[in-house]
Amino acid sequence: MGLQTDLREKLISDYAKLSPQMQKAARYILDHPNDVALRSMRALARAANVPPSTVTRLMTAIGVETWQDFRDHYQTRLLDQPASYARRARETQKTDNDVDRDQHLLESICRTEIDNVSDAYSPDLVSRMIATCEAIENARQVFIVGRGAAYPAAFQFAYAYRLFCDNGVLVDGHSGTFGDELRGIGRRDIMIAVGAKPYIRDTVRAVEFAHSQHCPVIAVTDSDVSPIATDAHSKLVVRDTSQSFFQSFTAALSVMQALVALLVARGGPKALQRIAAAEEQLAVFDTYLED
Repeated sequence: MGLQTDLREKLISDYAKLSPQMQKAARYILDHPNDVALRSMRALARAANVPPSTVTRLMTAIGVETWQDFRDHYQTRLLDQPASYARRARETQKTDNDVDRDQHLLESICRTEIDNVSDAYSPDLVSRMIATCEAIENARQVFIVGRGAAYPAAFQFAYAYRLFCDNGVLVDGHSGTFGDELRGIGRRDIMIAVGAKPYIRDTVRAVEFAHSQHCPVIAVTDSDVSPIATDAHSKLVVRDTSQSFFQSFTAALSVMQALVALLVARGGPKALQRIAAAEEQLAVFDTYLED
């Protein structure tokens, strides 16, 4: 493990012990590691909305003596990831004055979403997704939680998963049954929680309850230190960068779709038989319009 990786792990492991201001700085660094390599300490502090002295105290807390030492580690990381550097360069390019505003916005949205999804399939996240599938396969029940804007990702996984597995529980709280749907959760089960800042209280409470019942949690979220990632069995951290006023869940949705595809691919003939049976049932109810 390299020193830069050690620093990242140190920020995550010590996060809960840091002061609120240092937590703000730590989270910004964890979520925007390239900024450490590309910005001055004062510029980084402004972006994180903390005084420069807070960054200095944070470095001391994790055992880094100088800003240059800290920056060197992240510059090495940036050199090892040319695609990320190219992305930043592309995003900072000036556009021609005669480019139509709406067209430029749509092109920016397209590039941002492609980058979000591309980052979700990094070697580290791919290996985590495979390990996540193994955990899901071994679970007694799979509880899926996603509230607010995260609900479509949670619902799509739950719907598709239940086409070939009968142990999925979508915790959606219809008719005030949110807490009821978590009844019986335990160490033999697993919870998949989807969420990004601003975090929905129900999702955080569901995760906390799962931990209290010794149920492992898979967090599909926007930060290693998000409240649903704390003590998670697996963290699938994806970008939610958006050119709009609202955060993007495209990468989270893609990861949830990928988990379903992996589970089906690994499921063999049994999964195919169950999907065929589900299609027959849907046909009985004349669910879909015929072409």
